[in-house]
Amino acid sequence: MNETTIAHLSPEQGRQLRQFLLWMAGVVGVVALIATVSALIWQTTPLVALMILDWVLVVGLLQAWGQAKSGQIRIALTTSFVALTLYGFLGAIVLPDLAPLMAFGPIIAIVAMLPFVSGAILKRLLIVAWIAVIATMVVGSQVQFFPPIPEPLVLPFQFTGVAGISAILLLQLWVFHERLFGVIAQLREMNEALAQERNGLQERIAQRTADLQQALAEVERQMTEQSRLLRENERQRELIRGLSMPVLPVTHETLIMPLVGELDAERVALAQATALQAIDRTNARHLVIDITGMPFVDTTVAAGLMQLVQATRLLGATVTLVGIRPEVAQTIVALGIDLSEVTTAADLASALKWDRVAA
Repeated sequence: MNETTIAHLSPEQGRQLRQFLLWMAGVVGVVALIATVSALIWQTTPLVALMILDWVLVVGLLQAWGQAKSGQIRIALTTSFVALTLYGFLGAIVLPDLAPLMAFGPIIAIVAMLPFVSGAILKRLLIVAWIAVIATMVVGSQVQFFPPIPEPLVLPFQFTGVAGISAILLLQLWVFHERLFGVIAQLREMNEALAQERNGLQERIAQRTADLQQALAEVERQMTEQSRLLRENERQRELIRGLSMPVLPVTHETLIMPLVGELDAERVALAQATALQAIDRTNARHLVIDITGMPFVDTTVAAGLMQLVQATRLLGATVTLVGIRPEVAQTIVALGIDLSEVTTAADLASALKWDRVAA
């Protein structure tokens, strides 16, 4: 019988096994006391032999209890099985009249080991016990080594045997009951632990979901705020571009567009669009472009201004360029920019004076 065939015992199950062996030794001890008293009174060979068998069984069960207490479960179960099986077999030889009761020895041994062995070893033990029961009945009916016990003792011994066997079986049923309820209690505790773990997991999932939803809401809020800021920034940029390229009406036919700061291709295009929209909207006939605030004029700016002049003429208006500072004039000449087709004036007042004269 290998250790791998023995069911794993918890501390509580080990305690139940030791308790069962001790109680079974107590029951057999009571039977042994009755046999001892009977042997002392009647002094017959069968009774003396039965007394010896009873006490040997008590010693065997106590030895099994000690082995179980020291953790030797396999040896303890083997000892109890062998002791009960041999007790039944030898008891049938000593007292043939009690052979049917003695045949319960292997059965009690199996019942005692039932909760603590695996299916494979249990199957073999059941076969051994069944053979032992048959052998016990055959020996009890065919072998007669001792004279029969006195007739007055047959019924008391049968009663004592039935009482002892029933007590042992009932004790084992109680052990089964305790173990079953222990397993049920363990399952209940496991279910409660699983339920608590599940509830905790659900709470963590809910908390995590709430955190994610909150984070998502925060991201959406930030995205909305960023979109609003982008729109506001774009609006402000449009406003700034509009303010940086103002077209101011002087008269109902004259517009002034001052250009301040450095001009790049984007600002030149903006100046063109702003001026043309203003001319189209007001039906102006004269556009004065003041470049006093421009630090320099390059080919890009000059080309843009010439395109603006040409587009303005297509709308039926004229263009006057004012505010050309000396250094800007030198740059225009150095770059070879031709402004011969553009009317120029020294300053804004001169351009407006010319406009009044032309009117």
